[in-house]
Amino acid sequence: MQSFLKSSLEEVRRTVGGARVICGLSGGVDSSVTAVLVNRAVGSNLSCIFVDNGLLRKGEAAQVRETFGGNFHLDLHCVDAEKRFLSRLEGIVDPEEKRKIIGNEFIRVFEEEADKIGNIRYLAQGTL
Repeated sequence: MQSFLKSSLEEVRRTVGGARVICGLSGGVDSSVTAVLVNRAVGSNLSCIFVDNGLLRKGEAAQVRETFGGNFHLDLHCVDAEKRFLSRLEGIVDPEEKRKIIGNEFIRVFEEEADKIGNIRYLAQGTL
């Protein structure tokens, strides 16, 4: 496992070079592992975006900020989009329609925040 980790980090470094990387960080296992490992590979060239959509468990947003901003010292951009998401979901009862609204709104919020950071060349994505 050590050699796999070492070779993977080296491959990310070679691929990215000095370019900027952005990562959507949800606080879940997949995006968390991705963010920490990419940070080990490229350091300050990584910026992570955490979108608080208002639908998280109590205290989850604060935990993500503390863990990744405070403990891991990642360049973490936290977006409080609760009002934006909840207003888009108001009156919607169909679960599939809710899923689409949440997904589309997340993409819009993520893109807006990425534009503020600017000069991004790579997207690190932690997903199954």
